[in-house]
Amino acid sequence: MLFSRLMDKPFISKLVITFFILFNFMIAGNAGKIFGKVTDEETNEPLAGVNVVIKNTGQGASTDIEGEFYLIGVPPGKYDILISYIGYAPLTIKDVLVRADLTSDLNIKIKVEAIEGAEVEVIADRLMVQKDITFTRKLMTEEDFANIPGFESSGDVFRMQAGAITDVQPIRLDMGDGQQLQVRDESLKNVHVRGGRGGEILYMVDGMPVTHPLYGGRSVLDLNVSDVSQVEILTGAFSAEYGQAQSGVVNITTKTGGTKLAGNFDYKTDNGISDFGNSYNTDYISFNFGGPMPFLGEKLNFFTSGNLNRTDTWLDNQRRRDQLDWLGMGISERQDNTLNLNAKINYDFRDNIKMTFSYNDAYKSWSNYNWLWHLSPDNMAEYGRETKRYNLRINHFLSKSTFYNVNIGYMTVNYNASIDGSTQPSEWWVFRDGDCESYPDSIECGAADGLFINQELGDTLFSNVTNPVIDQVNGFYDGTGKDDIWRDDFTKTLTIKSDIVSQYSKHNMLKSGISLQFNNLHYVDIADGATNLSAYGEQYYTMVSDSITYAKPPGPFSEYGRTRWVFDSKPISGALYLENKFEIESLILNTGVRFDFLHLGESVDSKEFRTVWENATGLEADWKLTKMKFSPRFGLSFPITEYMVLFFSYGHFLQTPELQYYYRDPYSGGFTGNPHLDYEQTILYEFGFTNQFNENLSFDVKAYNKDISDQTQTLRLYANLGLPVWLYDNRGFARARGLEFELNKKPGGFLKLISGSITYTAQWATGYSSSTFGEYVWEQYGFPNPIRERRLNWDVRHQAISNITINMPKVNSYRIFARNVPGDWTLTFLTRYSTGKAYTPGTTDIFEQRLLENTGTYPSTIVTDLKFNKRFHIKPLKRILTLFVEVYDLYDRNNPQIINNWTGYPYSYGDLLGGSKRYYSHKEITILRQPLQFDQSRYVKLGIAINL
Repeated sequence: MLFSRLMDKPFISKLVITFFILFNFMIAGNAGKIFGKVTDEETNEPLAGVNVVIKNTGQGASTDIEGEFYLIGVPPGKYDILISYIGYAPLTIKDVLVRADLTSDLNIKIKVEAIEGAEVEVIADRLMVQKDITFTRKLMTEEDFANIPGFESSGDVFRMQAGAITDVQPIRLDMGDGQQLQVRDESLKNVHVRGGRGGEILYMVDGMPVTHPLYGGRSVLDLNVSDVSQVEILTGAFSAEYGQAQSGVVNITTKTGGTKLAGNFDYKTDNGISDFGNSYNTDYISFNFGGPMPFLGEKLNFFTSGNLNRTDTWLDNQRRRDQLDWLGMGISERQDNTLNLNAKINYDFRDNIKMTFSYNDAYKSWSNYNWLWHLSPDNMAEYGRETKRYNLRINHFLSKSTFYNVNIGYMTVNYNASIDGSTQPSEWWVFRDGDCESYPDSIECGAADGLFINQELGDTLFSNVTNPVIDQVNGFYDGTGKDDIWRDDFTKTLTIKSDIVSQYSKHNMLKSGISLQFNNLHYVDIADGATNLSAYGEQYYTMVSDSITYAKPPGPFSEYGRTRWVFDSKPISGALYLENKFEIESLILNTGVRFDFLHLGESVDSKEFRTVWENATGLEADWKLTKMKFSPRFGLSFPITEYMVLFFSYGHFLQTPELQYYYRDPYSGGFTGNPHLDYEQTILYEFGFTNQFNENLSFDVKAYNKDISDQTQTLRLYANLGLPVWLYDNRGFARARGLEFELNKKPGGFLKLISGSITYTAQWATGYSSSTFGEYVWEQYGFPNPIRERRLNWDVRHQAISNITINMPKVNSYRIFARNVPGDWTLTFLTRYSTGKAYTPGTTDIFEQRLLENTGTYPSTIVTDLKFNKRFHIKPLKRILTLFVEVYDLYDRNNPQIINNWTGYPYSYGDLLGGSKRYYSHKEITILRQPLQFDQSRYVKLGIAINL
């Protein structure tokens, strides 16, 4: 049914036909490569015909006359490699790490068999220098997750990432009368990587994108770590395979069931331990279980996982808590609630064909914290989101040197926000008749006037909800007004993606692919529907129908909401890429090109829409429905020695603006979508150097420069009606430059119990505006538009991250005070230091405001978190029980998040009212000294984990 509807559209029909034509010769993805050479241990001569097999996968190869072999299309993870050859002892190399898009090198020596049947096992020696890396990438595995404090979901990876800044508060726009415009789903945090704006990141799960269809580079599938095998962040000039990202790629590989049934269970809480720190009523539980499907053999295996996390957060709004009807379980609600359920089935259809089906279901329900509402928290809005994802992946090896992947994915995102979960205007608006004193009729009191479709409702429309009202005594919202928000976003995305990889010669590997995304976007944003009528509604309820002059706005409840946007659109996006990887011992060269397109669909092509848009903006509606662009990519690596590598990379990176910026309808004025918008673009140069000093210590240096253009801004227009309209436009620009230094240590050698990394970043981020809505905010506060580049809000000049782990083995010879030190435990310290973000010092001179914008710097922040794991072996059950404790903000520092821009420090008693010699009154300073001034204080979680 879906495809038959799609094929009815001429453009889509051509697109699908083109896809299948290309597929015939381009039939990558999330896979890596193993390359190695096998020689005789004594003579060092290469051995031809040696069998090399990846255990438990069936994938293998034989060495050539030079003793070399390669295995392509290997999913990321750790593997055991079996080497066998007649007359030689079998050798198993354990824990060979494979990374997406990279080559794992093995230099293998085998010896003549002395005792028949004797097998040798060795642990893979993982070098700290990856010679074929041509841009910055950082990998974390499930072993890392277990030791890092607070690592609970894939999004937590940015706590470890150099040059990554996460916004404290979402963007909200003041619309007057206590109403605020919610720009997007506020649970989707803005993460700034290497000086870029928020929303410039591509999130991938097993090779498929999971970014929000409406809001750009923000993930809507924040997987729990119980489901994740690896997370890799790409922040340099990444290859042509990746698009729709300007700042980085988060590449997530999920776990797969093994050859034996196995699993894990975790629980942690901060309840009952308030003597050691704050308690936020947090309970976290997760599980995973997988292996071969019972009674169906080893060709079919499964993996399932889930987690439930409930907390009142460190900013408890004290709102009334209800029950969550998730899956019919009747869970007690807290301020922030998340539930994830995941399943994955792998089927080895044939030796060369594998199929994988995966399913993800993520629920989130929450309410916000707002200091002005803290006396009436039950009058704030409630929020909910559910993301469902289905994906079928087919992997087919045409030969040992060529394979292709086909992915078909379907994802839905349903986001809602409203007052007390209400969804109908009848819950807010009532009709009154006959009470002439309280509700006088606009035409004739007490008599029906025939102006309503349903005369039984009466003659006068009245709302039982008011805008937020400030109590003049204490300065906070009283209990009469409500947080009037009504949102209903429902998006459906069908993604078809195909890649082919071919090792067509000894030194060259070609990769090519095509992807298509069919989006169905339903967007309803009625910012004040409970308190205001639309312009059309005001006429509808006071005038006869043939006198109404305002057009009926689209979407539900057309009569309600002065500030409203509704659209239903079906854009199609896609890409085609081609890249080649050339590898020899002294040179690795990655070259590629990518073609992206966006087709806006019919919703902005109707004569009615173009006419209304022209009337609202005063501009000509002559946009092209299809946008297209090319982007080149280039990366070069020079392995100077086995332990020293230089690399350079360059690329153009394109990303469409948030799709809501194209489609926000022009019927109500205000912020209006602009189908003229083009791609935003970043040009990135990067240079890197890695040196491994010894077996356990390495040092990295990277330098980068980003030129960012065509960023989305808001342009103020006065159209034919003389009403202000804010139009989205490609007017912004920015630059980012930085240096990154990283020292890494593996266990062993000097201080052999210690491992970890220390990273330092120096960064400069400047530009025209820190937000799409910069011009709007400047006008609201009476500020002039800028005339030069200035620091961006997230310009943090210096940042250092230290992640140090002490790992005490089960058997050790360490003694303290003549006693043996207990073994089998780990202790990790994670410390993050940052100089302050930019702010604008206070001034009463509007001209000085131009010069001072973002010239001040917040105070520095430093946070240290700790995690201690102790393992106990339960031998009768053959299980491992782990007890752990996590301490957040170990030193309980007051790290500022909001400051007084006249002093440069958080508000405190005794501060002067800005620009005067008068002290703030008690009422004024109480309002300003909100809890969000400082980051959360120290708190502790205790937990238990057991393998199943």
